[in-house]
Amino acid sequence: MEEHTTMDPKATQRVQESQGQTSSMTATLAAGTTALQSFKPMGGICEAFCGIHLYPNDPKRQYIAYHYCHMIDEDRRQCLVYDGDSENAKLVAVEYIISEKLFKELPDTEKRYWHSHKYEVESGLLVQIAKGVVPEMVTKKAELPALKVLVNTYGKTIQLWPVDDKHECSSLIPEGPPQVVMSFTRDDQVDLGLLAKRDKALGISTFDKRTEREGKVQGNPVVDGADQWTTGKPVQIRD
Repeated sequence: MEEHTTMDPKATQRVQESQGQTSSMTATLAAGTTALQSFKPMGGICEAFCGIHLYPNDPKRQYIAYHYCHMIDEDRRQCLVYDGDSENAKLVAVEYIISEKLFKELPDTEKRYWHSHKYEVESGLLVQIAKGVVPEMVTKKAELPALKVLVNTYGKTIQLWPVDDKHECSSLIPEGPPQVVMSFTRDDQVDLGLLAKRDKALGISTFDKRTEREGKVQGNPVVDGADQWTTGKPVQIRD
């Protein structure tokens, strides 16, 4: 199993002191560029979901992941993954999502980097993020069509920002090599404390989500080759 380093106290203090600070020059530049420049690729983002990712070679290392996705076409999505849903959230990973049809066409050597979404969706772990002003009933109704598609998709997620022992991306910069992260396939793999933290932040209940989806969202059997970390063969990028 690959070892992960934990930040020393001095480094943590430097991060805490520097986070959230914006100079007047930086603020002025940001305001000016927003008015003048084009951000068309970002305009394609049309979906927002929250789940939890884990390291396949260190499954207890998990973090709450906020996904903002652009649908390229019916078979492909590309998602920016942040460690929060605020303006100061860090871009910590990128996830590519493909249909079951495309996943079946991948060579076996490529499939090992991909994870299924069946458990995440059916269990209530993957949820749509709604604006605070949107009534809960509207959110419940709106997310079902998207979930019925996502339940049969497969994801490849490249983690750029390391996750510490407290389930946080706390380093000042994205240190170390990129890593492959995966999704869950069983209840006993999920850190319940982290899940409770996620539910509290979003004002939801994963258990209620699971109950609501029973009989409404049901995925196909997972295609062979996905979720290989569960077979004792975790794939990871090395230095």
